Amino acid sequence: MTARSEFEFSVKLSIGQFVPGSSLLHMLDPRVKIVVCVMLIVSAVLVGRIFAVTLLFVLVVSVLVGTGVGAGLAFRALRPVAPFLAVLAVIQMFAIPQLRENAVIVWEWRFLHMTDRSIVSGVLLIGRFAVIVMALHLFSVTTSTNQLIHGVEQLVRPLEKIGVPAHELAMVVHISLRFLPILLFETEKLMMAQASRGADFGKGRGVRRLRRLFPLFVPMFLISLRHAEAIAESMESRCYTGGRGRTSRLRPRLKRADYLAIGAFIAADGAILAANYLFSEAVWGSRALCIL
Repeated sequence: MTARSEFEFSVKLSIGQFVPGSSLLHMLDPRVKIVVCVMLIVSAVLVGRIFAVTLLFVLVVSVLVGTGVGAGLAFRALRPVAPFLAVLAVIQMFAIPQLRENAVIVWEWRFLHMTDRSIVSGVLLIGRFAVIVMALHLFSVTTSTNQLIHGVEQLVRPLEKIGVPAHELAMVVHISLRFLPILLFETEKLMMAQASRGADFGKGRGVRRLRRLFPLFVPMFLISLRHAEAIAESMESRCYTGGRGRTSRLRPRLKRADYLAIGAFIAADGAILAANYLFSEAVWGSRALCIL
């Protein structure tokens, strides 16, 4: 069991896994959850102060824990991306030193400079990505694949008047999401088959471990093409011709809870954005706190 668990990526992957539940967020219309997720991502990009990013993170985590998924599962999404975020933060602090007139150099060596503003920008970068990852995680654990597809199609359907194929776009999203667990399962089988023949994927870190995964790329590419061809043939055999003239069995309608939920989120998100732009240096009393 220990040797097998090393290759079970689908068990370790948290983003994209739907967790059934009876919370209020689970019962909301998928269109509302898509809009809220997009607004959270946009807000994370727009805010420029650490306290605002922190409030956004607390808001997302509070809602996520309130869905009943548990604190452990709530923070599991950050584990795979933590090294990536750390590298990005270091690059942000050294590659973009932000040498302004009021910047204070904290550390320097030859051509490398680190200022107080570059440290803040690195922390902001980590915070923004953390909010985005947690927002996507919140959406995935409360929205099934079928709900996502229906929500995307209903949101894009008004754009059909200008030539946007709503059904085809939703179908592309659906097939892409269905492909992910299939490819993960094929990768697990391929790695276990090669491990039984003496291949070692467990030892080493960073570039060394990545180099050991190179032999998987060509067979996985061929397996992907094979599955894509099988899906295309199955759709042609069922006379699939697109979304023109097709009807839908499910016609979701926004309820009172949906309007209340999106109104409450807009109020909370708007308050955080307003605080981000309205708090000035006079409020905080010093330059360093103003940056925060």
